[in-house]
Amino acid sequence: MLKNRKWQSLATTALLLTLAACNAEQWGDNKHLQPLSSKIKSEIKDIGSTKNAPLYIRIFKKEAVLEAWKQKKDGTYALLKTYPICAYSGEVGPKKKEGDRQAPEGFYAITPGQMNPNSSYYLSFNLGYPNKFDRSYGRTGKHLMVHGSCSSRGCYAMEDEPIAEIYALGREAFEGGQRSFKVHAFPFRMTPENMAKHRKSEHFPFWVNLKNGYDHFQVTKKPPNVEVCNRTYVFNPQGGGSFNAQGPCPDYTIEPSLMAALQSKRSAEEIQFQKAIRALEEKAAEKQADDLETIADAQRDILTRRKRISEGKNPDGFIAGLIQGNPTTSGSTAPTLASQAPVSGQAVPASAQTPAQPGGVSGFFKSISSGISNPFKKTPPAPVAAETVTLPATPKPKS
Repeated sequence: MLKNRKWQSLATTALLLTLAACNAEQWGDNKHLQPLSSKIKSEIKDIGSTKNAPLYIRIFKKEAVLEAWKQKKDGTYALLKTYPICAYSGEVGPKKKEGDRQAPEGFYAITPGQMNPNSSYYLSFNLGYPNKFDRSYGRTGKHLMVHGSCSSRGCYAMEDEPIAEIYALGREAFEGGQRSFKVHAFPFRMTPENMAKHRKSEHFPFWVNLKNGYDHFQVTKKPPNVEVCNRTYVFNPQGGGSFNAQGPCPDYTIEPSLMAALQSKRSAEEIQFQKAIRALEEKAAEKQADDLETIADAQRDILTRRKRISEGKNPDGFIAGLIQGNPTTSGSTAPTLASQAPVSGQAVPASAQTPAQPGGVSGFFKSISSGISNPFKKTPPAPVAAETVTLPATPKPKS
């Protein structure tokens, strides 16, 4: 194992030096070979890691941040540094086709061959989109990068100084023997509150699947082993044979202590999820009530002005009266909007007082053991007075 790692380190170093020698004029100062600063080296030491230890990266699109994690001696990962993402394309949601200008979301792995020292955007590495999951849905696109120059057309763009440091962290990890470092791109930090906020999105089933992998890392502080079957990501499976991205999932198990930790986490988060939904519904109801009151006030003002104008009592003057509207005559009718809005002394219809209630949403935690049901099948709306979300019991892993 040590010999193999030593050989990999020597081979990687030789490749980098060869490329630098062949393209020295084009690359100028050999920016891809910039050493790590003494400051970042000190920060690596402070978290109990080394510069050649394995690297792990998480991206949060909505928050526009990239996290760099380094492996410690016990095998777990510690957060080294959080970098601001200067720009990304599109909105939250996965990339689906060439030209949609969406930045990818999902689970990707970066090999030395995906590192580009000759990038038109200072430095870059290719995310490897589309991966097996993306291809199972027929998704298309190429050259999706994390790069410098703060300009994005489907990529995650950084300022030049941060990408240089991230690039160097990856280079050092490769020289330490890591064959690939993982980049997991999420739409947002996948808290119960954020999941509740986005529960009505068309992408919600996809994000449920991503959250499963997010939870595995939150529990273990180790990047999960990722497989794809039934066009679904699965995480840390044990046994089960081969995985086919478009075929049914094989029988597999999850380590019992990990399963127990995930179940405990999800039970607690389901309570937070339900609480967040109730808070969002109350806020929406308050906003609708305020909006209705604003409309009612405006319509009362219009009717009052029309009445005073028709009586020859226009306090705003002739020109203002023309701006507000011509005097009502005996044969005219009030505007449609006025006829629909409440006026002084008129009760607001019950249908206008209570906001329409969205349909029920199934719990956002899916089965994490074998026999995964299709997470992309939407639950039909339930005829209930208020939105409720029920967390299904997590099935026991197969023996």
